[in-house]
Amino acid sequence: MKNPCHWLMVFAFAAAWVAPAYGVEGSAAPGLPTVPDAVHLHLLTNHIPIFITLSGLIALGLALFWKSDPAKRVGLILLILGTVGGVVTLWLGQESYKPVRALAEEMGQDWLDLHMERAEQVAWLFWLTAASAVAALVMVWRHLRFALLATVVAGALAAATLGASGWIADAGGKIRHPEIRGNEVPPSDPEHTHGK
Repeated sequence: MKNPCHWLMVFAFAAAWVAPAYGVEGSAAPGLPTVPDAVHLHLLTNHIPIFITLSGLIALGLALFWKSDPAKRVGLILLILGTVGGVVTLWLGQESYKPVRALAEEMGQDWLDLHMERAEQVAWLFWLTAASAVAALVMVWRHLRFALLATVVAGALAAATLGASGWIADAGGKIRHPEIRGNEVPPSDPEHTHGK
């Protein structure tokens, strides 16, 4: 990094990111956040468990076809990133619940409640998949006896996690997008009052 312009750009970006935390006013338009909050970060991360996990499954499938340990490691690392990204996204979603609920209309609030319920119902699957992918990665790396079986199990759990991510995302997309809801309403749950 010999180019001083590069360092200047890095410094300017860091200053713009940190300044609001210290009360330094920037030139941003009023009402526009300069540092992402949980809501914005949730929107930025919510595709990680879908696209990174899908990429990991594709890489893992090719690795198994090619019988390549380095490719298996790449696939497993992607699965770990995708499922841990899902856990981070869940946490950010929990932090975002109240602000988003305040913005949504009544039907959107019902979809938000369903979105959160679904995420919380399957959170354990993300943890289990991440743990199994880490175990498989260690076994592949060390050339242990059951490495192939552990890799297949991690892949199967990741496929289930990918399906769960789509199921969660289906309700999440309908919170603020009535155009994709059509006439569909969230399934009613007699135990859930939808915040009423």
